[in-house]
Amino acid sequence: MNSGIYGAISGNMAMMKQLDVLANNLANVNTPGFKRDNICFKAVLAASAQQGTEGAADTPSLATESYSIDFTAGQVKVTDNTFDIALDGDGFFAVNTPQGKAYTRQGNFKIDANSKLVTADGYEVLGAGSPIIINGGSVSFDEKGKISVEGQETGSIDVVDFPKPYALRKIGSALFMPNSSDATPQPAKNTLVKQGYLEGSNVNTLEEMVRMIETTRSSETCQKMIQNYDQMTGKAVNDLGKV
Repeated sequence: MNSGIYGAISGNMAMMKQLDVLANNLANVNTPGFKRDNICFKAVLAASAQQGTEGAADTPSLATESYSIDFTAGQVKVTDNTFDIALDGDGFFAVNTPQGKAYTRQGNFKIDANSKLVTADGYEVLGAGSPIIINGGSVSFDEKGKISVEGQETGSIDVVDFPKPYALRKIGSALFMPNSSDATPQPAKNTLVKQGYLEGSNVNTLEEMVRMIETTRSSETCQKMIQNYDQMTGKAVNDLGKV
């Protein structure tokens, strides 16, 4: 295959993957606690990627991608809802999921039919490693995460953190799990719990839209290059057939 068309195809595939990431970010612009994804590409030679470095100079290039998560905090807004909780600082809430213990910054909690504090998807929010039970009409969370019901302290909400850079992966619903089973969370330091506040997504709509326009234009350029190479190849074949 012509090395030029190979590079154009590789570039177009890369742009399609980037568009998928950008579209997912934009789809979650209003999801509380959502963390945007990044994708980076690295150009390598096909021979060096598949067979070693020998012969790489005669082989077309291709793009390999790597993904990362932007863990910067989203904008915190006042809601005045009793069970909306935001974190001012580093760290995560701990929750029980069918896949095991997971972590999130999404603090739009609620009380289920069993008086347990749960996430919007119904996963148990943990305090001291156990589900939090709340029975009472007047509930407050102080800045340290201590929970008071009808003026009596009944427990606290877990706020934990991991070493940076975070080695966490997404499992959906703004939830994260450590990449390694050996990762042990520690109590978050200097992080305040804010009741009646909610952390939003850290997606900047304008920036993502600009990136999407740029990526779409790059994809269109690659498609035109592929068409041009295809026309050149067809013309060469037809002309050779006349010789």
